[in-house]
Amino acid sequence: MEPPEERQQHREITDEDIRRMEARIGVEIPQPRPYNEYATLDAIRHYAEGIGDDNPLFNDPEYARKTRWGGIIAPPYFVETMGVSKIKEIPPEVREKGRGALSGIHGWYSGDTVELWLPVHAGDRTWARVYVGDVQVKQSEFAGRTVHFIRRQESINQRGELLARADRLYIRGGRERTPGERRKYIKIERQRWTPEQIEEIAAEYRNERRRGGEPRYWENVEIGEQLPRRIKGPLTISDMIRFAMGRGSPYIRAHKLAFAYRDKHPNAFPADEYGVPDIVERVHWSDDLAHKTGNPAPYDYGAQRVAWLCQLISDWAGDDGFLRRIHAQLRRFNYVGDVTYCKGTVEDKFERDGQYLVRCKVWCEDQRGETTSQGWAEVALPSRESGPVKLVIRPAEPSGADRRD
Repeated sequence: MEPPEERQQHREITDEDIRRMEARIGVEIPQPRPYNEYATLDAIRHYAEGIGDDNPLFNDPEYARKTRWGGIIAPPYFVETMGVSKIKEIPPEVREKGRGALSGIHGWYSGDTVELWLPVHAGDRTWARVYVGDVQVKQSEFAGRTVHFIRRQESINQRGELLARADRLYIRGGRERTPGERRKYIKIERQRWTPEQIEEIAAEYRNERRRGGEPRYWENVEIGEQLPRRIKGPLTISDMIRFAMGRGSPYIRAHKLAFAYRDKHPNAFPADEYGVPDIVERVHWSDDLAHKTGNPAPYDYGAQRVAWLCQLISDWAGDDGFLRRIHAQLRRFNYVGDVTYCKGTVEDKFERDGQYLVRCKVWCEDQRGETTSQGWAEVALPSRESGPVKLVIRPAEPSGADRRD
């Protein structure tokens, strides 16, 4: 008979899990301590550096003052690192209905649909309204019975203006019961690189150029034109550490703080091969846990690829452009040692709500030629006839806490 801790590590999804997860739909989730409560100059710079983006709009105050924004703004999806919720607790009777749903079931962040209305400026503070928007049960070739759910976050600045709304897709499924039983990725081996290949990658990094302060006017964009690709990799564990340093993590905690969190969430800390409980997030650097999820090697944070696609758009659009929407699906894993090529093509251009928009198909490819992410983006550009991008000011709806007040 398996010991209790092994049964928990390999637990499968039950009907009760699904019922409890469905009970969470629409219930606001308190966010007491975001990674960034304020968008400081340092926090913005650390996030940009964590995705490998050296645009001076995000890190050079003197440069940023001369742009249309008048100062430092954050990369498009920095807003996900912020947000204090006004609601402080879930009512006990509501919490009980959803208690323990999918506890101990491994999860994957699998994509995002984000709408952005305003940039985050240095000094901003944001509120967040977070809740489960939808729950679906599906059958996966990779993980068997899985639960797909949307975690919606609405971000609101200190002036009560809606900054962003993100629908984040998460997939939850059990880990392997026996090593090697999941065979979808069994033929994938970690990439090896020659010095000559590394030099080719380095040359591409050296030759990258961004649009910067030269406006890209909507009238000059042609349907079918390709965006200059962006290269990321070969992916290292150091890259992921730097990303976590800039973006933050709700799970990475040290010493007493880690043990206090483990006391509340023991199933989020499966033991490693030496018997030490550690966070499930170590799939990004632990061969052992990555193998238990059916993968041949540790893999990237999916949010890295979404942020890289945002950079692809920002570098092409220039400092005067503004990313309005992005949708990205994560189709395959991006393993340590892989190179990712971020690509895009202009599909359409149109006017909506006073904004001059360009819609692009965007995707990521690895060195094997596999598409690891795919989606689309809409970016607002300045117009020769109508002038700078007009931002949409949209007052946020009151939260549950506001309505009770």
